[in-house]
Amino acid sequence: MQLNKFYILGVTHKDLTLNEREVFIKNEPKKIMEGLLEDGIVKGYVLLETCLRVEIYMESENIELVKQKFNIGPLFVKKSGIEAVKYLFDVVCGFNSIIKGEDSILSQVRNSFLKSMEEKHTTKTLNVIFNKAIEVGKKFRHKSQVSKNAMSLEAIALKFIREHFDTLEDKRIFIVGTGEMAVAILNIFTRNNINNIVMTNRSRTRVLELKEKYNIDIVDFNERYTEVEKSDIIISATSAPHLVLVEEKMKDLNMTKEKIFLDLAVPRDIDTSIEIYPNINLYNLDNLWDVVKKNEQKRSNLLKEYKYILEDQIKNLLKYCEYKGELKCKRN
Repeated sequence: MQLNKFYILGVTHKDLTLNEREVFIKNEPKKIMEGLLEDGIVKGYVLLETCLRVEIYMESENIELVKQKFNIGPLFVKKSGIEAVKYLFDVVCGFNSIIKGEDSILSQVRNSFLKSMEEKHTTKTLNVIFNKAIEVGKKFRHKSQVSKNAMSLEAIALKFIREHFDTLEDKRIFIVGTGEMAVAILNIFTRNNINNIVMTNRSRTRVLELKEKYNIDIVDFNERYTEVEKSDIIISATSAPHLVLVEEKMKDLNMTKEKIFLDLAVPRDIDTSIEIYPNINLYNLDNLWDVVKKNEQKRSNLLKEYKYILEDQIKNLLKYCEYKGELKCKRN
């Protein structure tokens, strides 16, 4: 159990702008970590990628070589040893989220960990730490009830859209992508009886699966610009490393009708040049967060009140370290 070899590097929305986070992602951190793992510089790692953070949790004997590979700057998350564990516990419980205590980060951490395990990229140390983190994330939410009536990112997106239209009943909505965020958007629209929805994705198989479950229309990915012309609200949330909607392809479309484009991808999906059209409103993740500030104080108070759950879990981990002979972990 090498707790003193546990490190965290990465970037979050607190450190870098959306533009800067895009640059980091386009440098392919996973590919860099694969090389470090192959060279033996890193023993194991878990890569957490969300729309607001890209963080790498790793076990390494030579963190300085890792930093050199990433060209780490002053704005990057840099934690080690028990401080890194505390940071992970804060992350998984939602302390570092824009929406305090939100649920999605727990599933995102869990899924990232399970993916690393499947790829055989974890170590005994990482397995223990992440199992403890997931355990405390569940316990914290159960006891504090901080996520009760929480506003998720997709709920914020819906509220944001509603602020721009008197009604959505007569609006045609086009969703590009079929990943976790796109399906979450589809779910919340369906629950709110918003049904005039069209979806597309590069993989037609996935949209056909969604059509069996939801009352949606689908179009071929190659026809996406035709659908953009027809739609009032365009939401893009793919994992593509490049733009999926570019202005060059829209210049011959009828863009006189008021439209909202909501880009929920990192890197972004939608060409910012479309803002040249007077009736087009383009928004991205950085535009949504003003909606979050209401009720923020109440949730912050709950986080403080139940912080002891995280502290107790740290004590449990340290006891486990001592039992396994890793006595020096308290000093790191």
